[in-house]
Amino acid sequence: MEETEITMKTCPNCGAKMGADVNFCTNCGADIRNVPLDNAGNEAQATQPVAPEQPQVKSSVSEPKPTRRSQHAQVNNQPVASVQSSNQNANVQSAAVSEKVTNMWQWFVDSWKHPFTTPTAEKWYGWGTLLVENVLLILGLYICVNKYTQDQIGNSDVGEVVENVVSNFSTSLLFELFLYLILTIVAMIAVAYYAHKFVYGHTENILDFVNRIVSCSNLSAILYVISFICLIIGSEDMLKIGLPLAGIAMILFTLAVYAVVVGDNAPAVQDKFYGLLIVVVVQVIVMYILGRIFGNAVYGQVQDLIHSSFNNMF
Repeated sequence: MEETEITMKTCPNCGAKMGADVNFCTNCGADIRNVPLDNAGNEAQATQPVAPEQPQVKSSVSEPKPTRRSQHAQVNNQPVASVQSSNQNANVQSAAVSEKVTNMWQWFVDSWKHPFTTPTAEKWYGWGTLLVENVLLILGLYICVNKYTQDQIGNSDVGEVVENVVSNFSTSLLFELFLYLILTIVAMIAVAYYAHKFVYGHTENILDFVNRIVSCSNLSAILYVISFICLIIGSEDMLKIGLPLAGIAMILFTLAVYAVVVGDNAPAVQDKFYGLLIVVVVQVIVMYILGRIFGNAVYGQVQDLIHSSFNNMF
């Protein structure tokens, strides 16, 4: 005796089970006239003979091999991508440098308008400015001395010998002058830092302290630039302008050191006069000691220059 199978339809819209003779879903109203019976697929699957597994046959149509041109294009795309990446990195670095230059220029402008304020600055602005100012001064003097020597001596054989001697002498002399200026500046800043701490009982970071001093004396940067231009021109009239401007710039820096020590609005625990006195006394002592050291070195170089000049002439 065969079992009676109940055939049903499943509504594809709402999933409700309907009889085989139902044309529209009684739940949602969807048209289920063309929906197959639930057991139709199972019966077909059950009655369908299982085909034996056929061995896999490789297709006679093989995938196209990359041509030499496509390989060359792929190879060329790799350096193009790397060049684009390097260009992006270069653009990012250029933008960062441009931003730093803009910020430093704004720091200069703010310090020129209000020298005694403390504008926001990177910690290297102060030392960097001092270093560049002194390099400009020494470089201007070097160009001026060599240009003046060449104009006075001429192109004779003796003139070339003397010019080489003077060039070597000026190089060593100006290098010693550069060291003298840097050591003097470092000594003044160090004594001002400890004098400030002595007067007020505390002080800030040394780099921020240097930024305050340089910000107060940033007008000297303009004077150093003008002095450099006058020195590289090299005429006597320009020298009469350039050298005094460099001296005035050094005086401005010294006054800025004094002003930072005694001009702070913080309550003082010691009298400000004694803080200033400490700075002045130590400054004089340091300049005297360094002057003796470098003076003796220059004196010895002058003697060597005289002897070498006589030996080359006779």
